[in-house]
Amino acid sequence: MVIEMSQEFGWIAPEERDYSVAKAHDEILSFSKLFGSTAWNLSGTGEKKIVLLHEALTKLWNGTFPINTQTIGDCVSHGYAKGIEVLMAVEILLRKESEKWPGVLTATEWIYGTSRVIQGQGRLRNMDGSLGSWAQKAVKDNGTLLRKKYDKYDLTNYSGKVAKAWGFNELPYELEPTADEHPIQTTALVTSYEEARDAIANGYPVVVCSNQGFTMKRDSEGFARPQGRWAHCMLFSSVDDEYKRPGLLCINSWGENWIDGPKRHNQPEGSFWVDADAADRMLKQQDSYALSNFKGYPAQEINNNLW
Repeated sequence: MVIEMSQEFGWIAPEERDYSVAKAHDEILSFSKLFGSTAWNLSGTGEKKIVLLHEALTKLWNGTFPINTQTIGDCVSHGYAKGIEVLMAVEILLRKESEKWPGVLTATEWIYGTSRVIQGQGRLRNMDGSLGSWAQKAVKDNGTLLRKKYDKYDLTNYSGKVAKAWGFNELPYELEPTADEHPIQTTALVTSYEEARDAIANGYPVVVCSNQGFTMKRDSEGFARPQGRWAHCMLFSSVDDEYKRPGLLCINSWGENWIDGPKRHNQPEGSFWVDADAADRMLKQQDSYALSNFKGYPAQEINNNLW
């Protein structure tokens, strides 16, 4: 049974943008790397493949995929944080990177604050929310933080109150040097299902921002039907292009119980499959990015004789 709740969104859709916000978005867009041209050598490599990147994070998180539950309009930061976590797990497990799993998740509050205050330059003074273009630049230029305590700032647990404060010009700039050590080093604009399919098939999760809504019940094959409008950000984490209904797995940030129904491929609670044509419409809104090359946490040999 689906629990009744008021959904939180937080992506600033085109119709919500004033001139200065639209101009700032367009400027970043004009300098964004395009997945289709940057990763031309990957074109078609995801065709008829099943690649489940969410399984990498599930394995490192003790067998259960961690699901976020946002409480304010900060969905963009949740989409990017989850994308970073999936990418980090993929790089550690599948590519045998010489890095270690930090054992904690990514702090959404820092991404929310830096995307709005530094990249958005405070343009959203009277509303919650952010843009994918701002967030992808924030995780590259301003780095990331973990869910842990940093001196007087305790980010161990998600706080919508902290996110709102940091997103409205109370950003703790003294944390910048720490965050700068762990950026996403490459992002690329994804504008079609085929590009997302190929990105995910090669280990690159895609953070998707769009105003496409969905039903709150999965069908017999794990898909949610497109319905209504959500100004929302989520994560495309996995692809099944081999199935009779090609599609992408979408990770939401509304907890585990906002949707119910059958599941496939060990998909996490609170997630749903999106048909290829619906995913294509979402991505054509030009604010979705593939993530790659996370600068993580180097593995270290510990000499037990030290203690």
